[in-house]
Amino acid sequence: ANAVFRAVETIGYPEAGINLSHGVVYLSKATKSKATYYAYLEAMADAKEHGNLPIPLKIRNAPTKLMKDLDYGKGYEKYTKEDLLPDKLKGKKYWK
Repeated sequence: ANAVFRAVETIGYPEAGINLSHGVVYLSKATKSKATYYAYLEAMADAKEHGNLPIPLKIRNAPTKLMKDLDYGKGYEKYTKEDLLPDKLKGKKYWK
């Protein structure tokens, strides 16, 4: 969609009609799913129910020495399969 937008913005009409038709066909043929919508609704319900939950120390930003001394970001790995949700939401799966 962004590539189509850029093409339309760059090329202009009437030539951009070809780019628009490519975008329409691509989106029309794409697999449809409500999984994202349901995940969003479930996450929003949890946010309303639990409010502001503390962010695990491991994934907190540590721009100051004090924060580093408090173990903010200690043991952080960029890519992990570890569950990093707050304790009240541990094991929760939104995307199904």
